[in-house]
Amino acid sequence: MKKKKALVLLVVASLLALVISITLYWCYFSDYSNVLKINWGFSLPQESCYLNIYSQSSGASFTGDGIRYHVFSCENIDSIDKMFVWQLTEQETIYHSSYSTAVDEWLDKINVPPRERPDYGDCSYWYQSQDDNSEIIIFWNIDQGKLYVVESFL
Repeated sequence: MKKKKALVLLVVASLLALVISITLYWCYFSDYSNVLKINWGFSLPQESCYLNIYSQSSGASFTGDGIRYHVFSCENIDSIDKMFVWQLTEQETIYHSSYSTAVDEWLDKINVPPRERPDYGDCSYWYQSQDDNSEIIIFWNIDQGKLYVVESFL
């Protein structure tokens, strides 16, 4: 009888540990700022009080490639404004003549409606690429307090 109780206790403890682990994993990766930290080496400042107000992606793939798009509303614009050295003019990317050309192509691929896209003329820009030619372009509309994050993974 004692062996049976011990076995039941062990099974219950194992299931509880599994549920807690899954919950912690879900909470960590459901905050897209943590994903940005893993993929690009930066995270959104907590003090910006950001809220993800729109997301769209090309979906999961075996190799992790695809397009991801997130729009964040930020209450504290100062912390976002200091996050990068924002550019005021568009530059070339690896495959495109400008940031907006690249983003328009990527957002067309994942069917993002025009009302959910940045107004490029009202934004400042930040760009980074990786050795595998994956790219991220961030548009910052300080007047609206909106941050538009567009990633293309190859």
